[in-house]
Amino acid sequence: MLAEDTEKNGQEEQGKKKPRFLAKFKVFFVLIIILVVVFLLSGMVFVAFRVGFVDRLLNRMVTDASHQTNVEGPSFTYEIPEILVNLSDGDRRRFLSVKFYVGFDNSKLSEELERRMPEIRDAVLEILWDTSAEDVYSNEGKENLREEIKETINSLVTSGEITGVYFWHVMIQ
Repeated sequence: MLAEDTEKNGQEEQGKKKPRFLAKFKVFFVLIIILVVVFLLSGMVFVAFRVGFVDRLLNRMVTDASHQTNVEGPSFTYEIPEILVNLSDGDRRRFLSVKFYVGFDNSKLSEELERRMPEIRDAVLEILWDTSAEDVYSNEGKENLREEIKETINSLVTSGEITGVYFWHVMIQ
């Protein structure tokens, strides 16, 4: 009977040891899987930063957000015919070719732009004659040119207001 008791106790202890061992092994296995996943994810993030994917993604998100806030454009546009002028670059002969559209919200302004086109063209020519090639090359210079054209045309028209100037092409030769 004593041998049977010790045998039963040994089997019970082995039965108890196996579940403990399996539980510890499962926890250890889960921890290893978590570490491997964290290591792989950190490697992918590192590679994404190195190749510039994250920068492109962030730039796209910022650009999309800015376009969503300014989706509404002008209701109407009017094409200003191409203007070709000599630039004021001293001794060097250069030409500037500009074609642009103006945007507005009042439909009556289209008729006035058509009727007053000689005056508008002359006013824009005066602006462009005082422009140098360096002014046109810089983004700030183009933005200043855009604002100056918009203000000048707005000073000439009475049936509405120009809300934007949109360059079709700006070419220097």
